[in-house]
Order: sequence, then C-alpha cells, then structure tokens
Amino acid sequence: DSAPLKGGRGSATMVQKCKLCSRENSIEILSQTIKPYNAEDSEKFKTIVEFECRGLEPVDFQPQ
Repeated sequence: DSAPLKGGRGSATMVQKCKLCSRENSIEILSQTIKPYNAEDSEKFKTIVEFECRGLEPVDFQPQ
C-alpha cells in the first residue's frame, strides 16, 4: 500500500507525522530489492529488502 506525501510530493509505503515538530517523515520499500529467503539461506546473512528512509530509522523488522 502507498500513502500520499504532504504537498503532492509523491507517495511512500509509510508516512508518519512527528508529534513534537509536526514534520512528516516517510519510509519507502524499494520493490526492485525484494528477494526471497529460502531454506538454503538458513543461518546466512542475506539482504531481503531495502528501504528509503526520510526522517525515520527502523530499529526492528518483523516480516509477516
């Protein structure tokens, strides 16, 4: 899903407004970077997705 950015600047996967400064921050999932994680990848480091972050920093990820 995609949500519009303030001022017609496009859209992002997640848009969140800061409660303190009212700044709008966003994260976009770069769809061309999504890769499957299979049984043969078990116990190995593998990049499965990349994000474009503007004002937010993900600290936990639960792929469900």
